[in-house]
Amino acid sequence: MVNNRLIIVLIFGLVFFSCNKNKIPKDVERALKLAEENKSELLKVINTYNKNPNDSLKLKSAYFLIENMPYHSFKKGNKIFDEAFVLAGKERERQIKENPREKNPKDSTYAKLGVLLDSIVKRNRALDITPALHYDVKYLDAQFLINNIELAFMAHNKMPLKLCKNFDDFLYYILPYRVGQEPIEVNKRKELHEEYSWVYDSLKTNSLDDVVAKIYDINRFRVISKRHASYNYPYSFSQINHIKIADCTDITNYIVYILRTLGIPAGVDYTTKLGNTNRSGGAHTWVFYLNNGSQRALNSGPVYFDLEKTFRFSSTPKVYRQQFHKKQEPPLEVTHLYRDVFDVTVPAIWNIDKVSKSNTFLGIYDNNKSLFKISKAETIKNNSAFFKNMGNNIIYFPYVESPENPINYPFELTKDGKVVFFNNDGTLLKNAKLLRKYPPFMIKAKKQKYRRIEDLNGAIIQGANIDSDEHYINLDTISNFKSTQSIKFYFNTSKKFKFFRFKAKRYGRKVSITAFKLLDDKKGQVAKDWNKLLINNEEGSDDYTNLIDDNQLSFVERKFLSVTYAFNKPKEIFGFEIQARNDGNHIDVGDNYELHYWDKKWVSLGEKKADDTVLVYDAIPKSMLYLLKNNSKGKEEFVFKFDEEGNQFWVGCSEYENDKSFYNL
Repeated sequence: MVNNRLIIVLIFGLVFFSCNKNKIPKDVERALKLAEENKSELLKVINTYNKNPNDSLKLKSAYFLIENMPYHSFKKGNKIFDEAFVLAGKERERQIKENPREKNPKDSTYAKLGVLLDSIVKRNRALDITPALHYDVKYLDAQFLINNIELAFMAHNKMPLKLCKNFDDFLYYILPYRVGQEPIEVNKRKELHEEYSWVYDSLKTNSLDDVVAKIYDINRFRVISKRHASYNYPYSFSQINHIKIADCTDITNYIVYILRTLGIPAGVDYTTKLGNTNRSGGAHTWVFYLNNGSQRALNSGPVYFDLEKTFRFSSTPKVYRQQFHKKQEPPLEVTHLYRDVFDVTVPAIWNIDKVSKSNTFLGIYDNNKSLFKISKAETIKNNSAFFKNMGNNIIYFPYVESPENPINYPFELTKDGKVVFFNNDGTLLKNAKLLRKYPPFMIKAKKQKYRRIEDLNGAIIQGANIDSDEHYINLDTISNFKSTQSIKFYFNTSKKFKFFRFKAKRYGRKVSITAFKLLDDKKGQVAKDWNKLLINNEEGSDDYTNLIDDNQLSFVERKFLSVTYAFNKPKEIFGFEIQARNDGNHIDVGDNYELHYWDKKWVSLGEKKADDTVLVYDAIPKSMLYLLKNNSKGKEEFVFKFDEEGNQFWVGCSEYENDKSFYNL
């Protein structure tokens, strides 16, 4: 019996069938021509479903898959690499067993995989291990496509909830045999359907969100930033299933495929650039799934994390939806599903003669004074460019052809949709104070970055002559700690003990610090004559040098963190130096900084050597857009403005600085 949710579309399908029994759609004909020798396989699929009117929806599904096959291909790595994923997967299993309660254990699987892949490459230098490129339309046989269609309908009909609002939801978000560019695996849809078949019974007593959360919990995926150089192409779903670690694209595709095999309409949304970062281009992908017209967006990490609030407030200029169909057309934009969007009109005051619809763009700051293209003008009218559905709370640069040809000043698209240009009105800012060259946090990471600082509050410094808890006495307690800088604290009077210990407040989460050192005198000299340095009472940890290496980007991280300095005999100590884990983008004393403002190009206000943790510039243009570069080190930088008091203001960040509601995101 046909599922009652498909009755209406079945009626339509019968009409479709009777009118098109012997007529193959034009786009399908095109695909058949491109299939060349594989044409006969695709015709077998069509002929399987064009005989019986009851198969009209399956025939429509076959047409949908075949007509879109020419837009898809994949690279298949040499099978000799599969062993590396299997062995690295065993490493992952071992790490999970050692950390059964950790949602995101930082294990050695990724490093292990890299060693194994490199070893395979070295052992097979004479063998051509270049991945084979396959085009779906020329590669996939009839049985694979027929099985995919049958399994998709079976999963949809078994689903106890009505999740598809219409048949298009089924076509777009359940039916496709692939999600991205992952290698095709013949039986993977069936295998995953059987592995997760418990979902159907679970949905009888649990919500869809709870069931999807359980799928996340079972897998505990870990997202890394990039693939290994020895295997730099999409992982197969079997490979991901072994290691549970991959970049966000591979992990997202795998989660989506799992959901689709169960009849849960799901897909991939992505952004090409965040509006207040230059890290790795800022591109990101994530999972969404549908529930009868509504959608849920989820991060692709180890835990079920709803992205709705994150994207509502974060500086994301555009969000797009990855689709199996219509690959030749511009990507489907879905920014409005995540945040407020506004149409923008930008008058051209420069390069007017060059402005046209095809070559006028909005960009956002990327890196090293370059721009990242975000949007092309919809129309040009009266020497003004019109842009549609732009994400708010972001700074945009309008230009024609290339960033070297601006058509107007950069502007802020405010939270309420106003366009505020950063143009030179001649007024000066008397006193500008600079603390950083990069935003202190992004919305998604605010909780994590701020807690790294706040977690030091409540920590106690202790001393003892016998290294046992009952013998330690409290010497000082850290409070009101709010800085990313390395800070020295002095005791009221010097303390003399054999053991000095930093002991973090007992949180249920990990605490991390960049440095903890003891002071040898009142001038702040660091004691170096200690005998042992223990982390959580363990000597010889691989990362213990991170506490004393003067590298503010290195750190140690533990649950219930303690750091103990042991001396051969009682040692007089005058205080301690401590630094929270940080990104190194604050002002470092001794480094050379250069402040720029934008006025048709970046204009330097001169270089200054920092003699304090605050840089001060006097009498500078007030209403311009600024950029601070550290000429001594570092790559991260971003644009900002100044408020009326001369403080740096990071659009999309500073307005939320005192808002702890984001801790619940």
